[in-house]
Amino acid sequence: MLMLPIAAALLAADAPHLDIGSKAPPLSVEKWVKGEEVSGLAADKVYVVEFWATWCGPCIQSIPHLTKLQKDNPGVTMIGVAASERGKKDQPDTRLAGLTTFVNKQGDAMGYRVAFDEDRSMSKAWMDASGQQGIPCAFIVGKDGTIEWIGHPMEMDQPLAAVVAGSWDRSKAKAEAAARAELENFFSVELPELATKAQRSGDWKPVITRMDQLAAKAPRPASVLLMKFRVLADSNEGSEAVATAKALLGSDLSAEELNMLAWTIATEMEDNVRDLKVALAAADKAVAATKGEDGTILDTQARVHFELGDAAKALEIQTRAVDLAQKDGISGEPLSDMKAALKQYQQASKK
Repeated sequence: MLMLPIAAALLAADAPHLDIGSKAPPLSVEKWVKGEEVSGLAADKVYVVEFWATWCGPCIQSIPHLTKLQKDNPGVTMIGVAASERGKKDQPDTRLAGLTTFVNKQGDAMGYRVAFDEDRSMSKAWMDASGQQGIPCAFIVGKDGTIEWIGHPMEMDQPLAAVVAGSWDRSKAKAEAAARAELENFFSVELPELATKAQRSGDWKPVITRMDQLAAKAPRPASVLLMKFRVLADSNEGSEAVATAKALLGSDLSAEELNMLAWTIATEMEDNVRDLKVALAAADKAVAATKGEDGTILDTQARVHFELGDAAKALEIQTRAVDLAQKDGISGEPLSDMKAALKQYQQASKK
């Protein structure tokens, strides 16, 4: 009876695992679709290996950025590996033909090497082994053949520049990657379980304690605290949610994150626990960050003023918000909701 657990443990131990600091696996593709063939990872050279597909919208959006990075870093060998092309398994030539047509249409707009991983052997050795489940995904390989960074190609500028310059802190990058992985596991596995228990018992302290622990070592603590705020705002811990929101006002939040903070407090929290002064502070910072030129963010600021009892101010701001939204091409339900709010403020300001 003990054989099965032991065998499972041995198999798990033998399973390949790729991480920052690991030696990069070999390059193993069936066809080079664009650019000079690369037979292997040479010493003293930096490589970027990006996994993508022609059907992947975010991958296509990343192409101009990758082209610019290649142009700005001519000493870096950048390779786009198409390992997930769709089509019948018994017709690889059809998938290759589709890939070739796509790449040829891109022309100079796709200014780096492209390869076809027909049997996904390279994807398995890189993507699967590192636990990456989504594309686009890029790997930076340093001059000693070691993987230095793994992530979305749109976030690669600073890491690539540091690796090229020789100033990259691999240990720090590995620690940050481990923290991100822990966060992903928390949000997908731990949090649902903890939240379910808290809802049943009414005790949210275990959730708060765990999220504070994660925030303390997260690469960007504000992202964890934002999630903590959302969780608490949806629970019966309104006062704790407001305290978290106050702390977040001093963090490096984007305009969109500040906007979410303000809107949640003003429209989703109970009157007896929400703090509209905090909501207004967040809304004002979001408007300042966008220089008052984003209609959706002005819409939130107007709502906070309305909730504070200043219908005239809300009307003034909402009028501009609707005007900007229409100029920016916003339509459908979002625009309808903004116009409905405008009408509500107009009626309230006449009383």
